[in-house]
Amino acid sequence: MGVIRSNDLGRLYFRMISPPSGHRHPSLVLSKLAGENPDPTDYVMLRAIDEVGREWRSNWLIINIGNQIPLPNYSVSHSIGTISHSHERKALEHSKVRIVVPNAPTVPFDAITKTSKSTAEREIGWSSTVDHHVHRVGESEVTFRGEDGGFLSIEANMKGAFGPTWAGFMCHSLGFAAAETIRPAVVVREFSDREDFELRSGPFLRYASRMPRPIHFRGLEGARDFWRLVEHFLKYVSEELSGSKQDQLLEELEGIRRGSQGSFQTACLTLAVGVESICKLLLGGQTTESACTNIVTELLKYLDKWPGDSGVKNRAQGMLSGLTAVRASDLMYAWARETGNATTLVDSWKKLRNPKAHGATVDEDEGQVFYYSVVELLHRVIATAIRYEGPITRTSQRGWGLDSPS
Repeated sequence: MGVIRSNDLGRLYFRMISPPSGHRHPSLVLSKLAGENPDPTDYVMLRAIDEVGREWRSNWLIINIGNQIPLPNYSVSHSIGTISHSHERKALEHSKVRIVVPNAPTVPFDAITKTSKSTAEREIGWSSTVDHHVHRVGESEVTFRGEDGGFLSIEANMKGAFGPTWAGFMCHSLGFAAAETIRPAVVVREFSDREDFELRSGPFLRYASRMPRPIHFRGLEGARDFWRLVEHFLKYVSEELSGSKQDQLLEELEGIRRGSQGSFQTACLTLAVGVESICKLLLGGQTTESACTNIVTELLKYLDKWPGDSGVKNRAQGMLSGLTAVRASDLMYAWARETGNATTLVDSWKKLRNPKAHGATVDEDEGQVFYYSVVELLHRVIATAIRYEGPITRTSQRGWGLDSPS
């Protein structure tokens, strides 16, 4: 059995599938060597039936699987790890990092490149393109540039050495602002008297996602807000979070993004649980107190003297003790009150999280409102942590995307 296809040029291609076990199909094993006349059993006829029942039969053919058409190129569809090398070079006064990202997301460029054409020292024409952005992040100057073929190049320079994690943090920062996972194909670090080169394999695919960006940039001010968000996120993750907290925050954000590429129910579950984890991480220092602490303390004292079944008693004590612990919702409500954010965002999170955490299905229409409200909650919590004070898209409001650029 197999499949026969034709291309636009009228060429026919076929794929024959042999049984997974047992002897190979006789047509795949020639009975004669090259130069000898084949036997009648070496010939086969391809027979195909289309979707409306019509039958097509080929001429008699000889299949020679050793005579295949060579492919002019190839593509890597599975990860083969990272190929890297280092070599010594002349000492540099500055260190440099260069990152090349294929199939890059749209980012707001605001600087112009002018290209001139001249002959005999006379300019005969020129063109200009808005294709890059320059931003200072700490001690480094970073240039983001759109290249041919949908590539984004990121080049950073500074005195002193870039840390080995800088390129990764930059990709995560862009990923947060663009609401997409950024996978670099090439990372080059030039520092001191050595150059490190890393080549990473694909696939570099970008799947459809319902996850909106924190900022829908428009005009120069929108572009400045986007790059300011990238800068604040990068500095916070690289300078203020410890190693384990860095991993937790970045892994949760990656999980939320991956979930947004699946079904609506998967997107709701990963978002609700991910926001809970991130809020516990970023709002752990929020001053809050459980309102029922005194009541629970009195109940525990009473239960301690209760002479009933010990098993029931132990379970009841465990349930009551949990009421005195500070929950993620307590931290969120305290954060909303202190920052002036709407507590309705937290209400939406509870309505989304509670049913999904217990395996229930969220109604598609009503759930859309909850989902995008919790997305805004996520973005605003992170904005508070990284001390970004610019605008955040109000995805909790109906019609929020109608006037936003694509």
